[in-house]
Formats: sequence, structure tokens, C-alpha cells
Amino acid sequence: MKNNTDKDCQISFVSYFVLFSLFLLISACQRKTFNNYVNPFIGTGGHGHTFPGACYPFGMMQLSPDTRLEGWDGCSGYHYTDTIIYGFSHTHLSGTGIADFGDLLIMPGQGNLPQDIFSNQIYKSSFKKGTEYAAPAYYKVKLEKHAIWAEMTVGKRTGMHRYTFENADQQWLVVDLKHRDPLLDAGFTKISDTGLEGFRFSSSWAKRQKFFFNIQFDKKISSFRYNADSTQLCLIFENNNSKRLQLHVAISGVDADGAAINLEAEWDAFNFEEMKKSSETEWENHLSRINVKDNNHTKKTIFYTALYHNLIHPSLFQDADGRYLGMDHKIYTTQIDDHFTVFSLWDTYRSTHPLYQLVYPDYNARFIRTFLRQYQTSGQLPVWELAANETWCMIGNHSIPVIANAMAHKDFNFDTALAREAVMQSLNFGKNSGLLFMDKGYIASNEESESVSKTIENSLDFAAAEYIQSRISKKYSPFAYRNLYNPATGFLQAKFNQKFIESFDPREVNFHFTEANAYQYLFGAHHDIPGMIQLMGGVANFKKNLDAVFTSESLMTGREQADITGLIGQYAHGNEPSHHFAYLYNYAESPAQTQKYVRRIKEQFYKNTPDGLIGNEDCGQMSSWYVFSALGFYPVHPFNATYDVGLPSFRSVQIEVPGRSPISIKTRSELSHPYVKAFLKNGKFPGYQFSLKEGDLLEFTLSDHMQIENVGSPELIGNDYKIVPYITKGQHVFQDSTKIELSSLQNLEIQYCLDTINGPILDYIGSFEIFRGSSLFFKLKNEEVGRSWLKADFFEKPKGLKLILKTAYANQYAATGPDALIDGVLGGGDYRDGFWQGFQSNDLIAELELERTEKPGAIQIRFLQDQRSWILLPSEVKLEYSLDGIFFAEMGSLKTEIPQTAESTLIKSYEFKPERDFKYLRLTARNAGKMPAWHLGAGGESWLFCDEIQIIK
Repeated sequence: MKNNTDKDCQISFVSYFVLFSLFLLISACQRKTFNNYVNPFIGTGGHGHTFPGACYPFGMMQLSPDTRLEGWDGCSGYHYTDTIIYGFSHTHLSGTGIADFGDLLIMPGQGNLPQDIFSNQIYKSSFKKGTEYAAPAYYKVKLEKHAIWAEMTVGKRTGMHRYTFENADQQWLVVDLKHRDPLLDAGFTKISDTGLEGFRFSSSWAKRQKFFFNIQFDKKISSFRYNADSTQLCLIFENNNSKRLQLHVAISGVDADGAAINLEAEWDAFNFEEMKKSSETEWENHLSRINVKDNNHTKKTIFYTALYHNLIHPSLFQDADGRYLGMDHKIYTTQIDDHFTVFSLWDTYRSTHPLYQLVYPDYNARFIRTFLRQYQTSGQLPVWELAANETWCMIGNHSIPVIANAMAHKDFNFDTALAREAVMQSLNFGKNSGLLFMDKGYIASNEESESVSKTIENSLDFAAAEYIQSRISKKYSPFAYRNLYNPATGFLQAKFNQKFIESFDPREVNFHFTEANAYQYLFGAHHDIPGMIQLMGGVANFKKNLDAVFTSESLMTGREQADITGLIGQYAHGNEPSHHFAYLYNYAESPAQTQKYVRRIKEQFYKNTPDGLIGNEDCGQMSSWYVFSALGFYPVHPFNATYDVGLPSFRSVQIEVPGRSPISIKTRSELSHPYVKAFLKNGKFPGYQFSLKEGDLLEFTLSDHMQIENVGSPELIGNDYKIVPYITKGQHVFQDSTKIELSSLQNLEIQYCLDTINGPILDYIGSFEIFRGSSLFFKLKNEEVGRSWLKADFFEKPKGLKLILKTAYANQYAATGPDALIDGVLGGGDYRDGFWQGFQSNDLIAELELERTEKPGAIQIRFLQDQRSWILLPSEVKLEYSLDGIFFAEMGSLKTEIPQTAESTLIKSYEFKPERDFKYLRLTARNAGKMPAWHLGAGGESWLFCDEIQIIK
């Protein structure tokens, strides 16, 4: 009996063990990995401009479907609302506002070849959204046209396609090198039984992109067919009764050998599942550096997808043998480091690179070392680099604050002496972002477009350069932006002819700002918050201005700007300039307002849906804001190694950087509470700005009630900076005379002289008049050596001519006002220089009256064309004349023969030679109509820009 009982007990124990083990196995299978919380479809709808395809953390290839051929919302090649796939290409940009990449399109098919197989309208296929599946390193969809399941996965430098055909018909592939960017050169260089090699050089955002590829197939090619110019190829495969076709594709930005080397380095005999598994492991390793413990699946999905979006770019741009393409398009080698591309630094310096510095410092150091190699092969740090091309797309030199932030964190894993040299050379000798005009302390609107934004962001770069002790010009000050603060309006504002432009509307989106208006750049100097508080007259006014941004009506005027989305008042979360604004309430003794708006932005603008991003993802910046804000803090100052308290989204988080002790973040109360009652770092309140190091513990206690704690205002710095004087009265173009008044924001003494700085220098004691065209030079008295004289020019308007505009000009392109077209001042090659008057959609109609009846030698009317900015020459210019202003006869009509496709900006003068006397003229310049089909803005309203109607005696 005893033995039986023992045996029964043994059987029961074994059964229990088996059942328990099975339970653990099932639980493990059901337990979600970090990858499971990534939804690559977030941002593929709306204006997010992301793509859902397979990619590797910071890898070379982004293998994704192409569903859209053109248009702003097709910049990534994909939009969630589309139901047509043209094929699968191997490079994509995540969240940018300009299209590029989409290299090497491949599309499968089966059955008999269509007659026009090389038309994308023929080889495209519909698909059903329900068949799409996307995850890190994997994408799957069913192509309905030929009943083909398409799967994609990637490795570090290569990718695999796996096509499963439901039928056993003839299988074929279209390989299209024409797809997407205009070609400079392209070709298929080698076709073997199971392989294909080739290249494509293209020009778009990157003016000369080099791309090489090497493809191996797991079936033999039986025949092939080229298109007329051999830039498209159709491959037909042997029918071996297998319904599966696999491709292993390697790419390179260096040469054909590089693509072959990359293929060899990752070759595994078409083991699709192994490549997928290996890449999934890499994603797990990268995503797990932030370990969130929380039961809210939706919030975790939004969070880890945001983190995922930060790990797509920058992208590896170096072959497995260490070679890479330099900015001079020569080939270099570095065996001990990785080299990268896709640096959207105007966006990512704000919080994406600070996120890398905190969580992925090993990568951030590699990115900076890439910057320095790019400097060595171009003489300039990157601004917006793409495939070894400097696009010069955005303003500033924002690799500099990235470098400074690393040094502020005591991360010196790069050549700091070379970094200081690179910063010095890029600023002292750089010509981008209006640096040539910063010697007087700011950029004027007629010198460069986006002058206010450039002045502010150049000042930030100067501050970063000073922080790392780079020897930049003494004329470059971190406080230069203050020269554009207008005390009369309380905004940073454009100056023209040393005077704040009078027709000012802070809601207006115009060429003085970069993708923004005056509200959205009001707090743009986030490197100098004490200085902004001082400019605005103290903390109370600083807070009042913040309130105005967030509570004003969400109505903008001026030009249409698709980037400005996600509005709370005039705050625009859909674009980068105001991303830090909500956190500025911490500096205004109102941290509860920071918490209120941070919570609202997180909940309103980030969702687990295809349109779950409120604006362009911009290579990680839109998502890095969320990652930081969900953790409970944000880097307002981009390079001083501090963070600003916000409102956490999770109960428990650990930041686990390999080789370092984890940083722990704990929330000690219910997350539903909207305000922070207490905040501790290692058991003590550190203030609302704090630093972080490995092993730190942050603790939040939340509450239902605002906990407004007076933490004091930040120490004011830079108070000895002397703001340049400016003109408060004085017409740039005047009739008879104009009164001049000068002013100093700091009430400092001013000196001036007329026409030459070598003449008598006078102390300014009050207004004075000028009666002829003159140049005025002025500066602060006892100004430090090196400061330039400020110069303003005044012109007498030509006499004997009156103008009546029958068409209203756009306020943001007003030039010198109602008489701009007869003021005698000619514009230059930039429509934003302040001398061109702009008219959108409508014909320009104007009437002129001469002082007396006469027959001048000629009449000339000048127009500008810049098709990239939607400005076209008139289709026709007609001139009529009259003796009485009532009855008009035609003097002549001139058609425009210059093509609208001309890339460069040009100025065209239309000349008429009268044959009779007249006293009145009527000008009609026909608008060219909507933007043509080939243009990026196809269907949009075009502009006319005119600067002068000249009567030549």
C-alpha cells in the first residue's frame, strides 16, 4: 500500500511538473516582447510621412512598399490611405518633408507578360489593408493583381524578399531604376543565371546620389527583357514547380564591389527566417534600453513606436569592408568605426540627439565622429546631409549643439580638438544661414530670407561654440538674437533698412521665419532663457507671453505652410520650433502649467493610429519629444546636460545603457492625477532643471491639485551685451523729405554720420530730416572695437508718376508698400529680399498716370521666376495707353517663351516702345495659372512677382 501511495505521489508530482512547465511555456509565449509594442503604421497616415517596411536599427536599408509616386504626403513613398502598390524599393526617408530615395524598385508578377510591362500603371497592384502586417524588421502584404504574398526582412546592410505565388504560372519580376528620383545615370551591369548587378545615380534632394546593388535569386533566370533605354528590366524565371521566389539584395553607396562585399558578409543561403530572427533580436536589444513596466498597452505601443522611429535614422553608410563615400565623393576607409548618413539636424538637435546621448551614447559618439569625417572631406560640418550630399535644406549649423551636448555630458569619445576646429571653420568661413551678415549682430530681411529664424538659431550655435571653447569670430555673440526684439510689439521681428518692418502681424506666416510665425519663434532662443526673461521685462511678462501663445485663437495669416499643424492657440506641435515651449512655464514659477500642457500634447497629438503623429516625424524629432515627455522630463536647453521636469506617463521605467548602472524612474501615485505634487532625485528635490547620471533614481508623486511652487527665476546672464540701435522713424523711399529717429533699447548713447563714415561724426540728440537720397551710418557711442557701423539707405521716389493698383498684393510680399512698383528700387535674385511685390492666383492689373502727356523712349516691367517657390513669369504682359484715362488702346502684348521648368531663379524684363504720346498706362500681367502637373506643388496657386515699372525717357 505504501509503495502504491508513493508511486501515485510520484505520478502526481510528475503531472504537476509537466503542467506547471506547460503553463510557464504558454505564459512565456504570451508575454509581449518590446518588438510587440511597435506599430510601424503609426505616422504613415496624416502628415507623419513614415513608412511601414522592414528596417534594422540605424541600418543601411529600408525595404518598404511604394504606394505613392508624388505629392508632399508621399515623401516616404507610402501613405496609409493608398490601396495601390507599385513595388518595393530599398531606401526610404522617415518623416521628412521633401522626397528622396526610393532606390531600386522591384515588383513581382506571374502569368503572361503584359504588352506594356514597363509602365508602372501596368505592373502596379491593388492590395487590401487587411492583408498588411508590419513589425520591426518585417513587412507582409498580399498583392491582389496576381495573388502573390510579398514578405520583406532586412539585415544590417542587405535585405530579403520572399514572394509566394498562389498559382503555378510563369513568375517574373520588374526591376525599375527609373522609379522615383530623376536619373543622372543608371544601368544593369551584369546578369547571370541567378544574379543581377547594377547602379543608379540620381538627383533630387541629394543632388548626386550614388547607389549600387547586387541581387541573388534562388531560381534561375530563363530570359529577360529591357525597356528602350535599358533602365528597366523584366526577369522571367524557370518554372521548377516551386511557388516561392526569394531574393537577397545588397546595396552600397560606394561601388559595385561594396555591394558584393555586403552581400557576402550577410549571405546565409536565402535563410529568410534566420535574417528576420537576427534583426528582431537587434531590435529587442535596442528597444530594451528603456524598460517600461506598465499595464497600459496603448501607451506602451505609442511609446515604443516613438522609440523605434528614433532608431531608423541616421542610417549606416559604410560597407562591410570599412569603406564609405566622403562628402567630396572620394572613397575612404575606417575599419574601427561606423559611418552614417541622413542627418536632419535642424529637427534632431532639439531632443533626438539628447535622447541618443542619454540612452544610446555609443551611437551618438559614432554620429559625431561621422560629422568630423564629413568635415574633413568638405570643410564644413553637416547641416542636412544626405547620401554624402549637403542639401543645405534648413537653417543653422546644428551639428554644433550636438557636439556641445556630448561634451557637456563629459562624453569625449571623439577628437575634441578636431571638433573645435570644425566648429570654428564652419562658423568663421561658412556662408550658409546668413553667417556673412551676422557681423553687425543680426540678419536683415533684404539680406537673407528667414532672417529672424536664422539670427536666433545662429545665436544658439554661437553659444554652443563658446561652450566648447571653439575660437569663433568675436563678432558672433550668443545674444545676437536680442537685436531683433521689438519693444513696441514684444516680439522678435524682422528688420529692413535698420528698422523693424511696420506691417507686422505675429500670426502671419512669412519669409522672415522658418516654417513658422512670430509666435512660434518668440521663445526660440532656448539657449538663453534668462536673456529672454530679461528682454520681456521679467518673469510675469514672460509668463504672460507664454499664455498668449497657448491661448490665442488658432488662426494664422500669410502663406500656407503645411508643416504648421497640431495647434494649441498659436503653439504648433506639428513642427519643431516651439517643441520646448510647454516646459518654459517651469521658468515662470508655474510648473503646473507645464504639466497641464505636456499632458494635453501627449494625449491629443500622439495616438496608436496611422495618423497618430500630428506632423512630419522628421527623422525622430516628433517621436523623441514623446519619449522624453513620457519619461517625465525634456531637454529644453539642448547642450547643457540638464533636463526639465514634466509629467510622467508610466509607473516604472528603467534606462539601461550597457555597461552602466540603470537610471530608475518611479511614479508613487496614480497616473490619472494630472499634476506633480513632489519630485525627488535620489531623495532630494533638485529643482525643476536637473542633471542625470547612471544610477540615479527619480521619483514623482502626482496629485489632483496644482502644486505651484515658487522655485525662483533663473540667474540672468549676458546682461552686458549691448543691443544695437535701430531706426524708429524714416521712410526708405520718400517724397521731398523724411524725418529720422533713432533709438536704443537700453537707452545707450548713439552716434551717426551721413553719406560717409569719414565725415563728421555727430552725437544723436533727437530727430532730424533728410531732403535727398542719403546713406545714414550710426552705432552706439564708445562701441567696442570690431562692431560695424550700421548703414541705412534712403531714396527719393521718382517724381511725375502715380500708381493705382487694381490687384491687391500679399501683405508678406509688400516690398516698400503701395508705390513699390514705381519707387525706383530694383529687387535682386531672391524674391524675399524686400523689394519684390507678390500677387497670388490673380492677374496683376495696374494703372499709371504720368505728370504730363509725352512719348518716352520705352516702358520696362520686371518680373521674377523661381518655380521651386511657385513663382512663375506671367503668361502674357499687355500694355495699353490713353490720353484721358477712360479710353485705352493697346500698345502691345508680349508672350512669355521662357520655360517654367527652368531650375535657376531668373529676372525677365518686358519692354514696350511707344509710338504715340500718352498720359495714362494700363498694365495687365496674366497669372500663369495653377502649378503644372510636373511640379511638386501641382495644382497649387502660382505667384506673380514684380519689382518695378520703369519709364525710360
